[in-house]
Amino acid sequence: MQSQKDYYSFVNPYLEKYDYGSLEFRHDYHFSGNLGFIYEKNRTVFKVWSPVVKNVEILSYGFWSEDYAIPVEPVAIWPMEYLEKGVWNLKIDTDLHLMIYRLRVTYDNGEQRTCHDPYSIATTVNSGHSVVVDLDRTQPENWNQRRMDFTRSVDAIIYEMNIRDFTIYPETDIEHKGKYLGLTETDRTNQDGLPVGLDYLTSLGITHVQLMPFYDFATVNEEHPSIEYNWGYDPANYNVPEGSFATDPYNPLTRIRETKEMIQALHDKGLRVIMDVVYNHVYDVATHPFTVLVPGYYFRHTADGKLANGTFCGNEVASERSMVSKYITDSVLYWAREYNLDGFRFDLLGILDVFTTRTIREQLDEIDPSIIMLGEGWNMGDVLPEVLRTTAARSHMLRGIGFFNDQFRNSIRGNVFDKYTQGFAAGGETDSNFLNYDLLAERYFRPGQMVQYVAAHDNYTLFDQITSSLPMRSFEEYERRQNLANSMVLLSQGVAFIHSGQEFMRTKFGNPNSYNSPDSVNQIVWSQTNRYSVDYFRALVKFRKEHQIFHYHTFNEILKNVQVDFLSDHLIKMRIRSENSHHVDFWVFFNAYGGFSPTLIDAGTYKIYFADNGYFIDEPRILELEEGGNMINISPLSTLVMEKINGYPAPDIDSVEGNGDVNNA
Repeated sequence: MQSQKDYYSFVNPYLEKYDYGSLEFRHDYHFSGNLGFIYEKNRTVFKVWSPVVKNVEILSYGFWSEDYAIPVEPVAIWPMEYLEKGVWNLKIDTDLHLMIYRLRVTYDNGEQRTCHDPYSIATTVNSGHSVVVDLDRTQPENWNQRRMDFTRSVDAIIYEMNIRDFTIYPETDIEHKGKYLGLTETDRTNQDGLPVGLDYLTSLGITHVQLMPFYDFATVNEEHPSIEYNWGYDPANYNVPEGSFATDPYNPLTRIRETKEMIQALHDKGLRVIMDVVYNHVYDVATHPFTVLVPGYYFRHTADGKLANGTFCGNEVASERSMVSKYITDSVLYWAREYNLDGFRFDLLGILDVFTTRTIREQLDEIDPSIIMLGEGWNMGDVLPEVLRTTAARSHMLRGIGFFNDQFRNSIRGNVFDKYTQGFAAGGETDSNFLNYDLLAERYFRPGQMVQYVAAHDNYTLFDQITSSLPMRSFEEYERRQNLANSMVLLSQGVAFIHSGQEFMRTKFGNPNSYNSPDSVNQIVWSQTNRYSVDYFRALVKFRKEHQIFHYHTFNEILKNVQVDFLSDHLIKMRIRSENSHHVDFWVFFNAYGGFSPTLIDAGTYKIYFADNGYFIDEPRILELEEGGNMINISPLSTLVMEKINGYPAPDIDSVEGNGDVNNA
């Protein structure tokens, strides 16, 4: 990685010469056509956008094969012809499948630099060179574009996981450990004979799998992946699958084909696939093709010429510039179309501008409106005007884009930056007004925009925070509190989001940021999936999917049918009725108190689905309460879910106040 000092000495003359943010520059150099290479059997056309250089050349290094050693020097050099709008063009009339190449640019001062093609869709090992490929030769058997039936984002139950973490544990019979293909294997078990990997995912009942970065990232040596670990939030090639997850990182086709095989295997099990994408920064700003091809254009700079750093990763991608916006949009659409993806989770989404994200949403709708778009809508950075940032505060402008609800998270588990703080599930005090809005999914403009969660890959695991804030308690208490927190996610309005292992109390041994920690910290420990909490989680998922009233689609429905009351600091009551009946309603109690909590409910007959940390969803228990005898005791550290089934009409709760505009829900 080159230093930022090298970056500034290189780009500053261009920042002084060109007003990259001006309408004039946009008018002169915005190009709306295809970039990268366009492959045909007997012809390949290359297009490169590089408007401020003297010339551009394609450097050919021959054709990849199993026994081919890539030469240090190119075997052919092809000058490109300037076309228009900053675009350089070259057409080669022969079959270039598997040709290895790089770009070389010459600047006005005679200096030359090389880089890979930013529109690369295939590379050699460790991103050394771009490769021309015929994508038709990467399709697995039975590859298709079918997506599971899915229409409403509030129906999603998203499960975040890492390909390597999920398949690397040594005590399973998964053959392709740490690889894409590890997620295609079925009939795999742990040492106790319990399902692992793909079969385990299917058994949970979730609807979407959110895969942490599997584009090409920079910090794991693809030739020796077991030596290093990294989550992958350090982009190298945005449009190329990561090679360390492939069985053969040297073959440019293998990673593409195996990524598709993984996605198809998940689809075949009824699971939709969300890709975690990181368009807010790059790993090495000095050597990235963005810098080589158009020095300084792709990144934001402060008034004194320094790289903006709202990402805390050293740079910010300037998405508000038209050709940066085009690049990001092109990249997302490429993944959606070529890999049949069902959703995109945007890291640090608040760094990107609202016009880019709205364009992406509109373009995805043309492919498939059921494709999910969600992200971290934090308000970050100070170069892009706040009004232009894709933050949760602008959810009213961003229909069809979901945002993580960190207030819900902190209210239930405690402050994620202080593992000793106690949220509601750990017995701590919480702001009833905030949590009321959160349980009703009223914080953002539409319920489908509110991603309800208590844990993700960042920060401490939920279990680590609960055990740190409540030291020296019994395992049973920790399990009950974990189940309580999970039930609040799965029984609240909005979109349910689960961190892998949250269902069995996953620990990372108190590590709050395990992005480069070894497998021993990050791996899914499959010996722990026999815990009761997993069965309890499955029951919650099944119950949520069977009862639409726990994920209403509009605020009109929520405000008309759902009421939340804080009966004490440690006891919450939710009353939810069916939209089509005034004679059926659900009563939900969340009890975070270490003892029994008595409360009054209406007389009548009730089906009990969850009580005393148990579940009875297939054969509900029956509770009869007569007039004058309707006091019940709610068990400690538990969730009680009851359905009233006889002829005592539910009270009219149309007057519930909310902060959403019900006329625009």
